[in-house]
Amino acid sequence: MHSISKKYARFQDDTVFIQKFISREGLELGLRLATPYDAKTLSMIFKEVYGYQYIKPYVYNIELLRRELSKKDSFWFVGEVLENKEIAGTGLIEKNRYIAHGGAMVVKKKYQGIGIAARMGTAAIIATTKIPQFKDVLRLDGEARAVKVGAQRVVQDAGAIPYGLIPAYINFGDKRKYNINSNKPVPPLKEEAAFLYSLIFKTLWKKREKKIYLLENEDFIFFYNYIKQMSKKKMNDDVLLTEKGKKRKTYELYGVSKEFYGGRLNLYGYIKEKSLNNLLKIYKDWRIILWRIPTTQNGINSMSLALDKGFNIVGYDIGFNNINWTLFDSVIMAYYPNGGSQVLKVNCLDKNKPLYDKVREIFFSRIN
Repeated sequence: MHSISKKYARFQDDTVFIQKFISREGLELGLRLATPYDAKTLSMIFKEVYGYQYIKPYVYNIELLRRELSKKDSFWFVGEVLENKEIAGTGLIEKNRYIAHGGAMVVKKKYQGIGIAARMGTAAIIATTKIPQFKDVLRLDGEARAVKVGAQRVVQDAGAIPYGLIPAYINFGDKRKYNINSNKPVPPLKEEAAFLYSLIFKTLWKKREKKIYLLENEDFIFFYNYIKQMSKKKMNDDVLLTEKGKKRKTYELYGVSKEFYGGRLNLYGYIKEKSLNNLLKIYKDWRIILWRIPTTQNGINSMSLALDKGFNIVGYDIGFNNINWTLFDSVIMAYYPNGGSQVLKVNCLDKNKPLYDKVREIFFSRIN
């Protein structure tokens, strides 16, 4: 497979298509990388499908979208009808470290309902195993709206496993007048819960640490066992060790990242109580604070502290933390600084129902 450059100005023949696929009604399409010249068309598709409610407002600004289409680690794909060269839909895969993240999947209304989204998504996933730019990617993540069974089916049919359910995760709404400020996220608008998914590649399983430390807590153990059941025997060699949250000497090492349009703050690593109290004070205006805590012995105290401060477990993340190129799992803890906006309306596949039942049980019994 030859290297495909994002600098192509025009696509003239079939040699630029990464994959070809056929819709359920026999429509032939080709998958290719988008270029800045596609910005106007893609923006029109988002407006047609979402109005001005899409989660990332830059899709409505042609110049901003062109910049996004030119970013080194952002790969926008388009599904193009071979007969007339019309773009039927688009999707985005962003690369961050060894993790790729898929999203922005949207199909023109005239082409909806004939399986294009599912086939385009599958073709894009195949592309991540063929394009040289993705050679070091170990997993591909994505979300599916919890109210849309079809969206969940698309990602699960591609082989991804659900590893979390987060109330009020998505924040739709018209954000075109919003300007990013250092600590002013988009407020709650139209919130929806989302299932988190991951397609985990073989290399990640090989690099993953199999000794798992968890807080001695039935909810933590449920999430671990749920993911183990979904992993198709990949976790059979794990050694699970549970401990109570003891006061022991631990070290602190954490990171912070902000998702302004979603109003989500991400914490990673080990945090002591004094630092956590300070973080909760600084970021009190954010919709959701998500804390990924490594499943190491040093992480036990952080898990216990998270529960004490009103965080709830919402997921179990395979191989998320990279420590000297050994990949450690994480538990995902969610905190809602302003409470009350924990939207959990769900229509789900049978595979996802145990996850939904557990998250619902936790959130109804422990409202922070």
